[in-house]
Amino acid sequence: MGAGTVGTALGANLIVRGHHVRYAVRDEGTSVPDGAAAIHIDGCAPGSDLTILAVPFDAVAQVVPRLGLASGDVLIDATNPFGVPIPESYPSGAAFVQHLAGDGVHVVKTFGVLGAEHMANPALSDGSAPIPPVAADDDATRDRVVTLARHMGFDAVGAGALRNAATLENAALYWGLLASTAGLGRDMALVAHHRSQRAIRSASNRE
Repeated sequence: MGAGTVGTALGANLIVRGHHVRYAVRDEGTSVPDGAAAIHIDGCAPGSDLTILAVPFDAVAQVVPRLGLASGDVLIDATNPFGVPIPESYPSGAAFVQHLAGDGVHVVKTFGVLGAEHMANPALSDGSAPIPPVAADDDATRDRVVTLARHMGFDAVGAGALRNAATLENAALYWGLLASTAGLGRDMALVAHHRSQRAIRSASNRE
């Protein structure tokens, strides 16, 4: 859902890897990546393996109820409530999305802690890849999306239940702080590098 920079990049990634991608848009004349189809937003979810929500957060209240989601469907929430107040009583943007999606819809929070610049081709020059945490209440759904994200080239990891989405949304703010205020630029990505046990032992010995 959405043919902006995030939706376009994620869709292009999936198309290259052999997936069939449809873009749900308000205007079916909207330009979409080669190999994809444009369909109208109303009732777009039926027939899809999963739906990715990639619209500005201030549009989710108007968009999500129109998707035609049903119990058992998977909705990946790639939005972030940057500069937009989350409706009162909801602990995170994802919790509000879950409310809008309806009972039984499996909402998964991911792809929010990196810029669109990394989404079409996640591989970095040093061989590493951005690490998108994946939070969802249903274990099987979370594992499924982690597997999909790894297939897309990300270093994805499970991040527990959807209640952890608030932390992921704060992590997105942290990424934005480093990229913008700290001047590292949008081509900066959060990766998981581990100090070797040998280096840890060496440091301990020096102490």
